[in-house]
Amino acid sequence: MFDKIEYKLLFSSCITKDEYKQLIKKYMDEFNIPYITAKQYISLQKIEEFESKNNIKYEQAFLDTYNEIIDNGYNISLL
Repeated sequence: MFDKIEYKLLFSSCITKDEYKQLIKKYMDEFNIPYITAKQYISLQKIEEFESKNNIKYEQAFLDTYNEIIDNGYNISLL
C-alpha cells in the first residue's frame, strides 16, 4: 500500500517505474547500500522537494491520497 501511494505522490509526475527502479539500483551501487536504504534516501529527497513545491506536508498529502483510494472503492488489502 505504501509503495503505491508513495509512487503516486512523489514519482509518477517525473519518472516512470522503470526509471525509479534504475535510480534505486544506481544509489545501491554508488553508495554500496541495501535496497531499502537507497529507497529511503530517494524518498526523503523527494519528500522535501514535494513539500516545498506543493506547500503541503507530505503526511497530509499521503492521508488525502489514501482516503481518495478508499473512497473510490478500492479494497486496500489488494494494494
